[in-house]
Order: sequence, then C-alpha cells, then structure tokens
Amino acid sequence: MTIQHIGKRAITLYIPEHELVDLAMSPAAIGKPEALKLLEIALEDHGFDGWETAELEIYAGQSAVLLFARRKSGSPRHFYFGEFEQLISAAHLCPEALPSTLCRLKGGYLLTVYPFEGDAPPPILSEYGQELGSSAYLTAHLAEQDAALLPTGALARLRTHF
Repeated sequence: MTIQHIGKRAITLYIPEHELVDLAMSPAAIGKPEALKLLEIALEDHGFDGWETAELEIYAGQSAVLLFARRKSGSPRHFYFGEFEQLISAAHLCPEALPSTLCRLKGGYLLTVYPFEGDAPPPILSEYGQELGSSAYLTAHLAEQDAALLPTGALARLRTHF
C-alpha cells in the first residue's frame, strides 16, 4: 500500500491487486465497507490519529485501487433556515462537496454541515440562516425523530434539484 499525503488533512492510498488479494478483496468488488477497512488499515499501520470521520472517494482499476480520504471535522455546525428559499440560495453559494445533512423542524429547516478539519463553515450560511452552534448529537437525535429529509449530501442534492 502506497500512502501519500495531500496537505495535513487528506491522503491517497494506492493498493495493488496482490495486496488486495492478501486481504481477500478484489479491485472490482471494492465498496464502502472494503474502502473503510483499507482506510482503517492505513491509519493504524502508519500511526495516523484524529481521523474520527472522513470523506472517501474510490477509483477501482483492473489491477489496483486508488482511494482518496479527506479528514472531516468531528464537530458539526448547525444552521437554521426559516424559509426554504433562503436555504436554496445559501446552498447554491456553498461548496457542493461539503458533507451535510438536512432536517425538517417546526417552522423551518436545519442544515448541518461538517467542515473539513481546520476549516470554518462557509460564511454564506450565517448570512442566509441562523447559526445554532455545534452539537455532535443533534443530527442523530433528529434522525431518530424522523426529521431527516436528506441524511447525506444535502448541499449537493439541493443544488442539483432546486
């Protein structure tokens, strides 16, 4: 496994087929569980810490797999939008790749973003919505209450469909 750093917050993993075979995997059958296992092995073997959550991109070839991992902040930031139009306007001015979730609340919407480690949330969210702070368990609680509208990739989906 070849690991290369992309700054302080991201790495690439190149795993040739013979190493995948040793792990009972094949390039054609790499999915999310296998990618998570490969990332876990890389982080453990090279002593990386502080990677609670990460965004992964997988590129499987005929004889190898290329995996990009970008560390995601463990601290979500919550923004309340009273009107759907404000939410859509803010979504179109934010980076699409920013991990996010969307929940429906009484009288509005809660957009939760997970800025990448060391980054602040986009300032446009505070301009269109009201920042509610950072609670690690609020999104999970709302999901249990069936309030989640878009549990993953909310900003990208809002930009695509509205």
